[in-house]
Amino acid sequence: MALSRALSIATSGLKATNRDMEVVSSNIANANTVGYTKKTTSREDMVLNGQVTAVLQTSVQRSIDLVAQKQYWTETGATSYSGTINDYLSQVDAMFGQPGDENALDSLVNEFSKSLQALKTSPDDASTRLQVLNDASVVTNAINKAANTIQDLRQDAEFAIEEAVSNMNEILDNIEKIDLQIQEVTLTSGQNPAGLMDQRDAYITQLSELVPIRVEQVDNNSVQISTTGGLTLYDVEAANLSFTAYGSVSAHTSWSNDSATSQLGSIYLQSTSGQLYDVTTSDGFRGSKIGALLELRDDILVEAQNQLDSLADGLADAFGKFDVAGTAATAGAQNGFDVDLADLQAGDEFTLTYQDVATGETNVVTFVRVDEAASLPLSDDVTSRNDDTVVGIDFSSGMANVVTQVQAALGAAFTVSNPSGSSLQILDDGAANTVTIDSLDAKATATGLQQTASALPFFVDGGAGPGIYSGSVDGVSQQVGFASRISVNANLLNDPTLLVQYDSSVGIADQTRPTALYDAFATNKLSFSFQDGGAPVSMTVDDYARQLISYQAEQAATAETRNEGQEIVMNNVLSRLEQSASVDVDEELARLLELQTAYSANARVMTAVKSMLDALLTV
Repeated sequence: MALSRALSIATSGLKATNRDMEVVSSNIANANTVGYTKKTTSREDMVLNGQVTAVLQTSVQRSIDLVAQKQYWTETGATSYSGTINDYLSQVDAMFGQPGDENALDSLVNEFSKSLQALKTSPDDASTRLQVLNDASVVTNAINKAANTIQDLRQDAEFAIEEAVSNMNEILDNIEKIDLQIQEVTLTSGQNPAGLMDQRDAYITQLSELVPIRVEQVDNNSVQISTTGGLTLYDVEAANLSFTAYGSVSAHTSWSNDSATSQLGSIYLQSTSGQLYDVTTSDGFRGSKIGALLELRDDILVEAQNQLDSLADGLADAFGKFDVAGTAATAGAQNGFDVDLADLQAGDEFTLTYQDVATGETNVVTFVRVDEAASLPLSDDVTSRNDDTVVGIDFSSGMANVVTQVQAALGAAFTVSNPSGSSLQILDDGAANTVTIDSLDAKATATGLQQTASALPFFVDGGAGPGIYSGSVDGVSQQVGFASRISVNANLLNDPTLLVQYDSSVGIADQTRPTALYDAFATNKLSFSFQDGGAPVSMTVDDYARQLISYQAEQAATAETRNEGQEIVMNNVLSRLEQSASVDVDEELARLLELQTAYSANARVMTAVKSMLDALLTV
């Protein structure tokens, strides 16, 4: 072997070994650095005329399982989603309390039920009457607090979305800067800038917590990033998103894809031309932290609020509404009923049940009083029933107009009239016999404490009053947010004897009203629903309160279980990724010793060549 070739091989080997030692030393130094991947090098021999003339070192490579990395990013988003849902629902669960706990809402309701039962037995006992009002106040205060807490959580979610979108923009900007550097180094040197690629991947991991992503490798070690729903986040340039949080969230505030009516923030994507596109409803955020926050703000927490509002509505209706029975009426061959609508308030209903003779089908039409024509028409979901047709009737122009509206709604098979005062009469078509009327009745709201024995405005709407709660649907439904406003009628607090004396002539020991109040709460069944669009359930207010607590506890338990399961999946994927990318310090130390030996060997070759050259020159 020529001395010059031996010297070339030794020199290039020394350089390559020195570079290898730098890489191994870096591996050891960063063994515990989050996001660092093990680096490796490779060598190639330079061959000239069939003989090795030098040792060349190729670029530094990252040791990483790209399939595991993509799965890791997917599971990072899923874990962030389940963790966020779990965090919020655990707070909701803590707010309601564990079923049966002393201060849980169902226990407070149960204490109220017991005091009503005691009042039924001892209406003349002043302390018992005071206990009823005290327990009622405790229940309403708990419902108020729960409703306000839910809105606080929705407000928190609103601000958290704004922060997440801001972080997302910052992360995308950093990815763009680093990715451009990676492309430049790759193009100019042909080398893999492994360190920069680690930095970029660390930002991509942060991004995957906020939004579910799909990452594609492209030329020059660059990447393209989009959401799993197809929304491009980075492709040469970073996308720019915006979100402006609303500072006051309440039960009345809701999101809409119509920016003119939406009362909550929307996520917008800004195009290169400056055009804004609402991407809030796109599938791009589902299964990530932002997706979880949107779901909590617009669905999960709203459902909890609706359930509380339904409970508050049930409390007010159970004590405040009373039945108005229809009386049979005839006119020649026509048959039907009269019903007095004098006591109906906005939101109260009168219901017609009839049969189609030809089909035998039973039909139910629920007429709902409104006092503003702008509130019409009403949708069928105004009532909790799913077997009725809802028709709104404007009472603001008097009974003659009410008759006209009801007649128009029912058609020619019925005859609608106003026999006298506030009475409404509906008759069938007589000899034609196409319909048969089964019943016509109404449910009215008591406005006075001594209006009727069976009902009184025990609970009132404290939002702008206090005022009578009748479930009005004029403008915004009175039920929306009622849980945060429900309170005990102050006139009852001032005169607890009105719990018993439904008339000035009634004695303080009369059990008529106390019995009616207890039955209304613990025996009489109302229609409730747990989920929007779900089938209504018939149960007492007492039972609904218990079911509500159990439902929320189950939701929280399910969220916790799913999060625990997702964390197991996440840990398994992380373990797989770390197996491919982590640094084994013992292995690297052994490699370092090997390289030191190789370095010494190359150095000895160079020394030997130098000695031989020196000897030749001195001959």
